Amino acid sequence: MHAGFQNPFIRIHLLYHANQQGITAQRMQSELGRHGYQVDEQIVQQHLQHLQQEHFLSAQGQDYQITPEGKQELNEVQQKLQPLYHEVVQ
Repeated sequence: MHAGFQNPFIRIHLLYHANQQGITAQRMQSELGRHGYQVDEQIVQQHLQHLQQEHFLSAQGQDYQITPEGKQELNEVQQKLQPLYHEVVQ
């Protein structure tokens, strides 16, 4: 998949998992790999840092947690994905 399409999916995936529990670049690289994304840990780290700069994640060491802004963004994304999924996939 072209990076222009893949990157938003990765960002959504990172927010989703951060909403479940703390995440690290290493754990998320493995998780993304299980879903067919071939990205190295450095790319995952860059996504995490961008999400932190946008105030969607906070970091303590290598552990990232979702922020209230991140929860709101994830909720808005999920609301937009629902009708898109039904239109594009079904």
